[in-house]
Amino acid sequence: MTRETSWRISWVAMALGLVFVPPSGLAGQTFDLVVRGGSVLDGSGNPAIRADVGVRNGVIVAVGRLESALADRTIDADGLYVAPGFIDMHSHADGALFDGDRAQREAANLVGQGITTIVVGPDGRNPTWPISAEIDGYRRGGTGPNVVPMVGHGTVRSRVMGDDYERHATDEEVRRMQALVRQGMEEGAWGLGAGPEYRPGRFSGTEELIALAKVVGEYDGFYYAHQRSQSPLPLWLTPSIVEDYVPPPTWPPGWRLTATDGMGETIRIGREAGIRVVGTHIKAKGPTTWGQSAVDVLAIDRARAQGVQVYLDQYPYETFGGGSVEVIPRWYYAPVGTDRSGGLDDPMWNRPGLMADRAANLRGHLETPGLRTELVADVEYILDLQGGADRHVIVVSPTDPSLVGRTLADIARENGISPVEQGIRFAVELGTDRLRSGVRFRGLAGSAEDVERYMRQEYTATSTDGGVVTDPAPGRHPRYFGTYPHKIATYVREKGVITLPFFVRSSTGLPAQIVGLEDRGYVREGLAADLVIFDYDRVQDHATILNPGGHNEGIEHVLVNGVSVVDEGRLTGALPGTVLLRR
Repeated sequence: MTRETSWRISWVAMALGLVFVPPSGLAGQTFDLVVRGGSVLDGSGNPAIRADVGVRNGVIVAVGRLESALADRTIDADGLYVAPGFIDMHSHADGALFDGDRAQREAANLVGQGITTIVVGPDGRNPTWPISAEIDGYRRGGTGPNVVPMVGHGTVRSRVMGDDYERHATDEEVRRMQALVRQGMEEGAWGLGAGPEYRPGRFSGTEELIALAKVVGEYDGFYYAHQRSQSPLPLWLTPSIVEDYVPPPTWPPGWRLTATDGMGETIRIGREAGIRVVGTHIKAKGPTTWGQSAVDVLAIDRARAQGVQVYLDQYPYETFGGGSVEVIPRWYYAPVGTDRSGGLDDPMWNRPGLMADRAANLRGHLETPGLRTELVADVEYILDLQGGADRHVIVVSPTDPSLVGRTLADIARENGISPVEQGIRFAVELGTDRLRSGVRFRGLAGSAEDVERYMRQEYTATSTDGGVVTDPAPGRHPRYFGTYPHKIATYVREKGVITLPFFVRSSTGLPAQIVGLEDRGYVREGLAADLVIFDYDRVQDHATILNPGGHNEGIEHVLVNGVSVVDEGRLTGALPGTVLLRR
């Protein structure tokens, strides 16, 4: 081998982030673990190379030819892929990992699909405050995956404004929020999570979010948000409210927002605060919004060309929302005349006794011509928002199990009535105190075109928008158990929407880059030994709408900090996760 050839090989190795050590140099060394003979996808998006991976004390210490090295354990990865552990950019597992029991802390449904690190603080919420107490909760009982803590906008807003939050914050209140954000960042948080489509965040103005994001920028943190709207209207609105709702004087301008406005706000925050921003669990919800992905991509590409660091994350399904849904707004089960201006998320709907005469109240609305017209319009809107009646699958029907698995449209046709009338009939004839609507649905509200267009972008990371589930019931979203295997099996292997190296980068190196993690996301010397070893040809999810806890195939080994949480396809129950703190 010439000196020039040797130099070129070394240069390529460095470019790939790999350390190739001659076997003779390792003859006397011992590793805790050697993963031998796998096809390594290092997380950068580069093609796979055949290499061994040596691990010691939870750290990757060598990648290359290690056949002469000694190891306490060797995993034969011949015919398998070796990748960095998957980093979930939007996780609701924080509550279970903070104060859950041992089974919850294992997070079996998450680590079982290859997740080794989760980003929490979703939608602007924290399980407790301050961040230091949240961190102590994770550490006290241990966790299966690693945890990336975030400051929740809703949390700090509630602490400053209490129950008086249905308005803009004053300048003094914003300063107090900034102090709390700074405290959280000093205690190790990585950025600001927000949910301005939810209470209390939906009463904030964009200027408030920019002011808090600027504090995060002082620490090179990032902002990620459940945006103000990803639908024709924000989630708390229906047509009947839009028609007669008079917003308070302090309401943020442009309260009748659309998905385009939501993305625009996220981009504006990134531009004016000068930080990385993420439109989280991105989607185009309902047929009237299908095609929104093209609008978003154009806006993001333009902003990125101007230097704004905009990213997305996505779970790869055409169905949205964690649980099953009803199609009749809750106020129609309350007495006629009840104030509904607070919207679908108003805490008043949880008031004891408000819906005690549920059936009589619903009939009262149906028997009042004007109110019946509004009810029909609202139900039609909700059906469309969830994908249409022919994409509404019944997942729960306690009084008539034969309905489960059928669509609302199919049953309505069978009975010779409209889908709206069928939905109302279910509520009137089958409704109970525990299930007002008589049945529950899961809607397929997305389009393949939008899911795939978002997925193909180089700035789109993978996420679950899921949490820890130990007893999945029909109707729960399959993302809780199958997100990453589903993306491999469906969008890489079956449809070819993206390549396998692209998938790995979107699930490892890219989220590490967005968050700012320097010791995760790649298979490289000196980084933590968070690894997923999988059989590409066998990877398959089995989580479905009616069986959301279906197992996965092909995920052979998952290591968190060098410790097996999945070993030869079996969960170990280990708790090797750590809380990752911003330095």
